[in-house]
Amino acid sequence: MSTAGRSKRRGNLAGLHAAFSCLVSSGLAQRSFEGVECPPWWFAPPRPDDAMKYNGITDLKPACFNHTSNDTRPHSVYIIGDWGGILYGGSTVPVPADHRAKKFKSHHRDFVQGADDNAQVKVAIAMKQHAVADRVDYVLNVGDNFYWGGLAGMCNEAFRDFNPQSRNQWINAYENMYNGPLQDKQWLGVLGNHDFGGWNYISAWDQAIGYTWGAEGSTWRWFQPALYYKTTAHYEDFTIDYFFVDTNIFDAFDPNQDPMHNICGQKNNPENKGCTKTGPFNVWQCKWWFINLWRKQVSWLHMHLAITTHRKLSDWQILVTHFPPLWGMAQWQGLCDKYGIDIFIAGHVHNQQLWGQNEWPKNQLGNTAVVISGGGGGITSESKPNKEGWDDQYGFVKMQLSKDEIILRQISHGAQLRRELRVYKRFPAPPTTTPPPPTQTQTTLTHTTVPTTQAQKSNHEEHEDETDKSSGDESDSHSHSKKDDHDHEEHHEDPHHKHEHEKVTKERRLADGQSERPEEFV
Repeated sequence: MSTAGRSKRRGNLAGLHAAFSCLVSSGLAQRSFEGVECPPWWFAPPRPDDAMKYNGITDLKPACFNHTSNDTRPHSVYIIGDWGGILYGGSTVPVPADHRAKKFKSHHRDFVQGADDNAQVKVAIAMKQHAVADRVDYVLNVGDNFYWGGLAGMCNEAFRDFNPQSRNQWINAYENMYNGPLQDKQWLGVLGNHDFGGWNYISAWDQAIGYTWGAEGSTWRWFQPALYYKTTAHYEDFTIDYFFVDTNIFDAFDPNQDPMHNICGQKNNPENKGCTKTGPFNVWQCKWWFINLWRKQVSWLHMHLAITTHRKLSDWQILVTHFPPLWGMAQWQGLCDKYGIDIFIAGHVHNQQLWGQNEWPKNQLGNTAVVISGGGGGITSESKPNKEGWDDQYGFVKMQLSKDEIILRQISHGAQLRRELRVYKRFPAPPTTTPPPPTQTQTTLTHTTVPTTQAQKSNHEEHEDETDKSSGDESDSHSHSKKDDHDHEEHHEDPHHKHEHEKVTKERRLADGQSERPEEFV
């Protein structure tokens, strides 16, 4: 798009964005929970020296959400993913990364003025409109926070000191975007492939973890203390365990494979730079860094899901990650069946989907419901949207919580309710063994007052526009042949796509053979 065109878009967006500026309070008060034994807030452990220290942490003090006031509205949680657009030049209003332009041949479609030019802003406004009426407890974020290639900067160099570019991203694409009635709502999340850099791993992905401990301009509501971790939410008569998991192994290949869609690719990291404190340390070790991370997470999931299930510690088990279960389906089927995971929440695919329990053949996780909320507006949608919002391309999802059922509501960028789905508890398979006790002791946390101020073609054409700070791939698929790419691209439009699920699983197995990835991590 020309400079003049971008300027026009920014002007239009500024007016729309200003419509909700009145919702921002002039002075953000500090949040204090002094004297509250179990506050409605998760507290991070002491600030670490790097982003890997708290991987696997499970003893974070639970947050409690009770009817301690006269507010008797049902509890709600919002879900969003793939949301952080691009700030061109000195703009303070982000626009979606344009992935439907002609140069992206497999994704090309018409541009929809009033939707594709301001998707993130529209979704944020819809969230705030609903939040005025809802009792929102917190937000679940499924990653791909900033396009094209994550936060500005390089890994390990700015874990504590945020540079002006990344600060601009935080303030304008996050803090000032999700304000008003969302301003004091905590965000709990994971990283997506674009947060690592998309086509390399050296973007400032660790800053997304470091922001948990605040920075200049922070409202102290961002919460991601590790790449993977567990939290617990207590309600009046039920408890939810959340398992946050990193699944970026599904975009980590050998250095010379699929250079436009490979976190570990060498083409876009020709100097073979590495993240010196945390890894990946070089392009040849990168794939194995993600494999080892995934191995640890699989063992961790088995242990802590078993403990939660056998000891009946919670009423609901919800898994939050970036890649939908189309990636690693066999693995997820086993985990869901064995431990009774109730809801699988993801993004990555740039639209909005709800898969009901036993909604075969779409949902191959059986009695585990699936939420895909990849339409947050940071990148243009998979298919053509409707400018009024009568579509399932851009939007967010609401969860209404209770002891016996969870109601999922899919909301569009026009604030319309598009689909409602009721989820009932899934019981695990009968236990055959007693789960082992924890093998390590996590740090016990001290809680203090925290200030809060509130499958596509090989995309060799994808990053030709240098002005797009291009460091990520937008096909968000993992195919290695043109035919498979086309097939996977269409899977979420085809009501009979069982075959496509099988193709993706087969594709991952073939990729394992090509890149020596262990079969158990398909």
